[in-house]
Amino acid sequence: MKSFRNIFYIAMLFAFMCVPSDGKAQISLDSYFNVDWQFKIPLGNKFSNDVSGWGMNFEGGYYVTTDIAVGGFISFHTNNEYFSRRTIHLSPTLSMNSDQQHQMFTLPFGALIRYRFIEADFQPYVGMKLGACYSEFNNYYYIFLKEQNRWGFYISPEVGFNWYPWPNGLGLHMAIYYSYATNKCNIMSYSQSGLNDIGFRLGVAF
Repeated sequence: MKSFRNIFYIAMLFAFMCVPSDGKAQISLDSYFNVDWQFKIPLGNKFSNDVSGWGMNFEGGYYVTTDIAVGGFISFHTNNEYFSRRTIHLSPTLSMNSDQQHQMFTLPFGALIRYRFIEADFQPYVGMKLGACYSEFNNYYYIFLKEQNRWGFYISPEVGFNWYPWPNGLGLHMAIYYSYATNKCNIMSYSQSGLNDIGFRLGVAF
């Protein structure tokens, strides 16, 4: 997890370096950059189904036309769920009675396309993200750990807005999204085939 914290620090440093020195809110009408806190609600996730605000999103794009932008994104999220003491079947002939802590980490990244409805201070848009998703499934029980690392395909439509209300400040970004990843896991009696989530993002716009 330390390496992913480093990704966050580097991205934040890059974001602040992008603030224009002349005091304009937006770097350019031809481009944008968003840094967001992310909240996620898993849908039917058997491994870790608790809602979580332990996530960040970074994305940027260039408007190839007045309304259509293409670019890239990377985000990360951690979901945790505690399971009270129960019998765990380790094999057909071996069982253990213990509580468990499930931790699921996801790191999707890839390309995006965005359509903004108006070029103004308030810019509502619809977008689509496509790419790969790396995931870690960790099951902590007693003094043991069972884990699986998986790769999958990622797709995420969203709707949101960039808003630049101050002439000499940064803008605001908010989005509601759905995401699906094909990542699978099979740890003990917990089997997961695909990751479905909804959530929202709130952050700053450059």
